[in-house]
Amino acid sequence: NSLTKLTVTYCFLLIFSQTNFQHVADVIPKITALPRSCVVIPCSFKMEEEYVTRLRVLWVTIKGGYMFHTDPDDVLDNFKGRTRLIGNPDEQDCSVEMDNVQTHDNGPFCFRAERENERYSFNNSCVFIIMRAPDKPVMSSLPEDIEPGTRVAVKCSVNHTCSSHPPQITWSVPTARETISHSHMGGGVWETVSAVTFIPTGYEEKDEIVCTAKFWGGKTQENTAFLSIRRVQGVGFGPYAIVSSLVFILICVLTGVFIYKRQHRFVWFLAYTYALECLHLNLNLYSATRRSNLH
Repeated sequence: NSLTKLTVTYCFLLIFSQTNFQHVADVIPKITALPRSCVVIPCSFKMEEEYVTRLRVLWVTIKGGYMFHTDPDDVLDNFKGRTRLIGNPDEQDCSVEMDNVQTHDNGPFCFRAERENERYSFNNSCVFIIMRAPDKPVMSSLPEDIEPGTRVAVKCSVNHTCSSHPPQITWSVPTARETISHSHMGGGVWETVSAVTFIPTGYEEKDEIVCTAKFWGGKTQENTAFLSIRRVQGVGFGPYAIVSSLVFILICVLTGVFIYKRQHRFVWFLAYTYALECLHLNLNLYSATRRSNLH
């Protein structure tokens, strides 16, 4: 069965990789990947400097076909247009990237090299790819009993294997500031972090904040955290307060216009003064009500 074949293949490669080769490579034996996304296989090697010049990096399957070749025509049809070398052979870096990973791209894949008519093999040069679901984002803790109007900082981080196309992180709340950072965690795993600042108003419709990571290839994962915000009760800076204030001011202004048309200039001056007092009184009422509701 397939499990027996995989075990035999792995044992063969284990014995094969321990053969006394002249050159040594450093390839992770197993690496995880997300189907439809991309995966970077880190690879480095050691050779005498005179051999490194004009060296061609190759990646072969167990059947001898090329997963990657410097000549695209030599690449197996299944991998054409999906693999590229991202390492620099002159720096003894043989890292390769596979895009649009398929569920059957398990390998093993082994690193080889050529220079002119010479071929070189390396020990510790083969890798298996294990398929897995996308990682769930991790969100930093939030303070409790947040007061409206205060700045709140929160981070959302997610691991991935596609360094050339890191996940896009979005938030369910408007953010005042965002910082994105990327770092290599080792073992073919990278981390993307979104650090944001948001200012709650106290009128949020939902008591939660959601961080969503969209991976290269279209798959998404999200994490949700509870928002503990003091709610503003009663009259506040909401639609009711705005409408009532505008209506009140409009009545005062229309009264002044009506009196002005009757050419009572002095009375107009009194009405204008009255309108300003109306506005001042309404603003004071709003401020006092808001302060009492916040405490």
